[in-house]
Amino acid sequence: MVRALSKKMDIVNGPIIQNIIFFAIPIFLTSSLQQLFNAADIIVCGKFVGSVALAAVGANTQIINLFINSFTGLAIGANVMIANYIGAGKTQKIHNVVHTSMTFAYIFGIILMIVGLLFSRNVLVFLGTPEEILRPATTYLQIIFMAIPFIVVYNFGAAILRSIGDTKRPLIVLTATGILNVILNVIFVVFFELGVTGVAIATAISNVVNAIVVTYLLIKENSEVKYNIKEWIIVPDSLFKIMRIGVPSAISGMVFSTSNLCVQSAINSLGTKTIAANTAALNIESFTYYITTSFSQACLTILSQNYGAEKFDRCKKIVKACILIAMLFVGIIILIIKLFTNQFLLIFTNDTEVINIAVTRLSIVTALSFIQPIYEIYGSALRVLRHPYIQTVAVIFGIIIFRVIWVFTVFPIYPSYVTICAVYPISWSILIVFMFTAYMLIGRKMLKTGVV
Repeated sequence: MVRALSKKMDIVNGPIIQNIIFFAIPIFLTSSLQQLFNAADIIVCGKFVGSVALAAVGANTQIINLFINSFTGLAIGANVMIANYIGAGKTQKIHNVVHTSMTFAYIFGIILMIVGLLFSRNVLVFLGTPEEILRPATTYLQIIFMAIPFIVVYNFGAAILRSIGDTKRPLIVLTATGILNVILNVIFVVFFELGVTGVAIATAISNVVNAIVVTYLLIKENSEVKYNIKEWIIVPDSLFKIMRIGVPSAISGMVFSTSNLCVQSAINSLGTKTIAANTAALNIESFTYYITTSFSQACLTILSQNYGAEKFDRCKKIVKACILIAMLFVGIIILIIKLFTNQFLLIFTNDTEVINIAVTRLSIVTALSFIQPIYEIYGSALRVLRHPYIQTVAVIFGIIIFRVIWVFTVFPIYPSYVTICAVYPISWSILIVFMFTAYMLIGRKMLKTGVV
């Protein structure tokens, strides 16, 4: 059964390190291509429109992430349950989770779209977005929200494919649509001179294509995750189990994004140049985070199947290997960024002042991002072990409360970009202590006693 469903790799019996790397790297490349959607927008704006357009797109980054984290977190619930049922050989339950997930994705995506269109400008105003970029920022955000239902469907569909060990086809899809996005950016901005609006339209179209192709792949799938588009069902038991894992994950992601929105408001107070610089640096830094999340996803799926198959000793090795390998890969990315900092920043802007400010973030936040895999992967392990709320509580206290306090106490005393950058590694360290302790006290005990 496992070999039949996990046709890309045998992640229950195969070599652990090889499976982790082969599983994680396509996810990293997939996430990187998604980031390149945004990077293409930002590069085109910075090079062909100017710093104001660059800041207008950048001012939306954390808002969009807030919504994206909500449904990617929920998609994790589907991923974990399908992978777990594959390990246990429960084919009918797999069918129910797949169809419940996709039906829920359509409904949830439409709700998010409506909310986003209604409150786009209000949120930007609340965050103190400078007046000079408010109008183009609102336009960009509203167009992106029109494509949100398709982004939700793509993410749930990709999560279903990852649950059977298929990380390559989502990568191929995003490679093709990434090229499409770049081409459309150039056409709409350079030739039609649509500015920020053109960039948003290009990204929206690319996301629509993503959703259509991934849905087609699921319809044509020959394994137990095959999707029948006419079968619009929500099985209460399946939905409950998806939500049990997915809601805490979504809340954790949204809490992260909420704290970043608070930080973004502080960044906005430092002016358009700082917003533009933070946008450029964040796009470069994001590749370290995507390495982290790719190995976190690898842990999630591989651990879920092995936990379902009751291979508990192997589960402990998987968690440890994921952390060590992820830290190594993040370190490599940091080194590359360090060696080519100026070259990377010149891709986004030629403004010397913006570049100098961006170097500050890369020197502080990016340089210390190698510690992120520790809390992310322990969090994934606890989700699989049916304790997803532990990470949610840790994130609320270690991230959002700490960062909000920092912004409203330390930042007013030392109102500089350096002060803002410092809040990230400090909050990560707090979260690491919490997650490490929780895993040692709860996670390892469950794996030792063989609790399913």
